[in-house]
Amino acid sequence: MLEKILNSRNIERALSAVERNQGSGGVDDMQSDELRPFVNANRRILVNRLLEGSYEPSPIRKVEIPKNTGGVRMLGIPTVVDRMIQQAIHLTLSPMYEEEFDKHSYGFRPGKNAHQAVQTAQGYLNEGYSWIIELDLEKFFDKVNHQKLMHLLSHKVKDKRTLLLINAYLKSGIMEDGLVSQRIEGTPQGSPLSPLLSNIMLHELDKELNERGHKFVRYADDCSIYVRSEKSAKRAMDSIIKYIECELKLKVNREKTKISRPQGSQLLGFSFYKTKGKYEIRISEKSLNRIKAKCKFKTRSSDPTSEKSKILKLDAIIRGWVNYFKIANAKSNMQKLDEMVRSRLRIMTWRKWKRIRTKVVNLMNLGIERSKAYMWGNTSKKPCRISHSPILLRTLNNKYWRKAGYVGFYNYYSTWQTETCSLLF
Repeated sequence: MLEKILNSRNIERALSAVERNQGSGGVDDMQSDELRPFVNANRRILVNRLLEGSYEPSPIRKVEIPKNTGGVRMLGIPTVVDRMIQQAIHLTLSPMYEEEFDKHSYGFRPGKNAHQAVQTAQGYLNEGYSWIIELDLEKFFDKVNHQKLMHLLSHKVKDKRTLLLINAYLKSGIMEDGLVSQRIEGTPQGSPLSPLLSNIMLHELDKELNERGHKFVRYADDCSIYVRSEKSAKRAMDSIIKYIECELKLKVNREKTKISRPQGSQLLGFSFYKTKGKYEIRISEKSLNRIKAKCKFKTRSSDPTSEKSKILKLDAIIRGWVNYFKIANAKSNMQKLDEMVRSRLRIMTWRKWKRIRTKVVNLMNLGIERSKAYMWGNTSKKPCRISHSPILLRTLNNKYWRKAGYVGFYNYYSTWQTETCSLLF
C-alpha cells in the first residue's frame, strides 16, 4: 500500500491539492508555492526515507482560533511537505473506506454536504420522529484515542509501514512558542488526514445506531438522533452516551448534550418550524445573531476603509452566507438583515460626512431642496436616529446602495430560489 501512496501520479495529485488549498506554512515556514521546487529537487530522497521508515514528521504549529460559542478551537498546521504526504495517504485510503461509510454520515465526504443532512433530518421530523437527541462530543478532534483509532485502521490497512506512518503523524509533537510538546491523544483539525480519521472513528457510532434501528444524521462530530417519544429519547441518550465513552473512549459533553424539540433544536446552523402540519427548515437564532455581529463589525465607523471596499467585503460574506442558508425558508430574515445593513451603511456615511457644510452639500447633491438640506445638516440628532429619518431613507435609499455595489441578502436569496425552482420545473 505504501508504494501505491507514494507513486508519482498520487504524489502529483497530493501536491496539486496542497498548492490549490494554499494555507499558511508550518514550523519550517515553507509556503505552498515553494513546495513544488522542493519536491522536484528531493522527491527520490523523500520517497526512499518514507519507504525505509526513517522519515520523521515535523511538529505541527499550534494555532488557536476563537469559537462562536466561546472558548478557542485548536488547529494544528503541519508543514507543507507533511500536508502533501498526508494528502497522498488520504487519496489512497478514502476510496477504500467510502465503500463502507454510512449513508447518513455527511461530513467531509465526496458528494455529501450539510444541506443533505438537514433535509434528511426534516424528513425524519415529518415522519413523526420529532424528539431529538443532540449529541455533543467534548473537544472531539483533541480527544481521539490513538490506540482505538489505530486498532480500527488495522482492520482494513494491512501494510504495517503505512500504519506506522499514520501513527507517527498522530503522535507528532505540537510546537507553541518555540517549544515542542508530545501528543498522546487527538487528531487536531488542520491536517488533511483528520477528517478521514474522524469518520473512521465515528463510523463505529454509525454502525451502533443502525444496529439499534435509530434514525440519525451525522456531520463529522455533530450528531443528532430522532425518536418518537420523550421516554425513548431519554433511554436512547443514556445508552448512547455509555457506548461512546466506554467503547469509543471519547468524552461526551453532558452540559451541551440534550433532548430537544424541532423548534428549539439546532443542526449545522439550521432549525425547524411547523406550518400546515409539516416541519420546514429555518435559520437558527444563533446563526442570525452571528451574521448580524459580523456585518456590524464590517460596517463600523472606526474602520478607515473606503465605502466601496467595505461593501465589497460585505458582498463576499453575504454571498457565501446566503449560499449556505438558501435551503431555509428565510425571506423575511433576509429582508430584515438588509434593513439592518443599510441602516449601518447610512450611519457610516453620515459620520464620514462629519462637517455641517459637507452634509448640506451632499444632501443637496442627492436631490434635497436647499432649506431642508440646511435643516438636516444642522441637526443635533445622533447618527443612529438620523439613519432612520425620512431624509436619509429618501436619499441613501435602496437604489443608492445598489448603485454603490450593495446587492444584499434578499437579492441573492431570491436569485437562488428562482434558479432552484427553474431546475425543478
